[in-house]
Amino acid sequence: MKRTFYKYGIILLFLLGINLFAYSQQTSCSIKLEEAEKLYESGILDSIPSMLRACINNGFDDDELSRAYKLLILTYLFEDYQETAEITMLKFLKKFPEYELKATDPVEFKYLYESYKTIPVYSIGVIFGGNYSYVRVLEPYSLYNTNNYEGEYSSSGIGYQVGLQLKRYITDKIEINLDAIYCAKNFKYNLKQLDSDLEYIENLSGFSFPLTATYDFKYPLFTPFLRAGVNVDYLMSANADFKRTIDSDAGIDDIKNTGVNILNERNTFNFSLVIGGGVKIFFKKGYLMLDVRYYEGLTNNVAENSRYLNDEKWANFQYQDDDFAMNNLNFSLGYVFTIYKTKKQ
Repeated sequence: MKRTFYKYGIILLFLLGINLFAYSQQTSCSIKLEEAEKLYESGILDSIPSMLRACINNGFDDDELSRAYKLLILTYLFEDYQETAEITMLKFLKKFPEYELKATDPVEFKYLYESYKTIPVYSIGVIFGGNYSYVRVLEPYSLYNTNNYEGEYSSSGIGYQVGLQLKRYITDKIEINLDAIYCAKNFKYNLKQLDSDLEYIENLSGFSFPLTATYDFKYPLFTPFLRAGVNVDYLMSANADFKRTIDSDAGIDDIKNTGVNILNERNTFNFSLVIGGGVKIFFKKGYLMLDVRYYEGLTNNVAENSRYLNDEKWANFQYQDDDFAMNNLNFSLGYVFTIYKTKKQ
């Protein structure tokens, strides 16, 4: 028991020592930065780089590091070390690619800053969210007269999606997006028959590969955007649940079956149009995104050559697939990390 106490006590003291050392180092660097700024104001420049060099690598918080870089750049400019000032500016822009000039920045710093252009090149992000599926009937099929068609499609609940995004900036407001998104979708179909009611639920999963373009409307605190493009769905699994509730006076038990594999009755690839929009809230080197999309299905999901291969559908449940396209409403949250490139103007 004592050994355990001593063991944890030593660990605690060790961690406390590390924190005290880090705090004392940061405090020391903060003092050095203040002293260097006073030296600069007094016109004593020679010792400033050596005072700040060690703390540049480790010891400043972000605000202090920004001040230190700017002080070094100005020092090198006034001492006519142009090449060193440019190298330091590149390091500054690499660390702070989203820096915006302030009214208090000296004109010499502004001039050198404006000789460079820092642009977002690529972004990589993750998204997750939910979706609702809506079936659009292309052509009805039935074991009975389709003129008296009474089938009704609806969503059987919320599905989900999770995926990766790769973005390529074309201008500061336009970007091309290629996503790889795993989606789980579902829908429900109800049909009132002569002596029974049929409930059919279909669960689909696979990958979506939307290729879209977005246009940003930039504001100080947030950026709304619009989206448009095309999408390819790759179906990996399709399962169905059947339940036929038979009238009580028929003297026959209800019939049901769950988890029926119907993958061979669905087309593997389907295409859709994509429109949508959302809003971006920017942070350092990235942004949080709320994204809403509507997918308008263009192709028939049903594999017509396999329509009559499943005997159980029509024999036990008196059900036959309509030709249909899938429409989806997706809403997602995501975080996007931006990769910048700095170049001389």
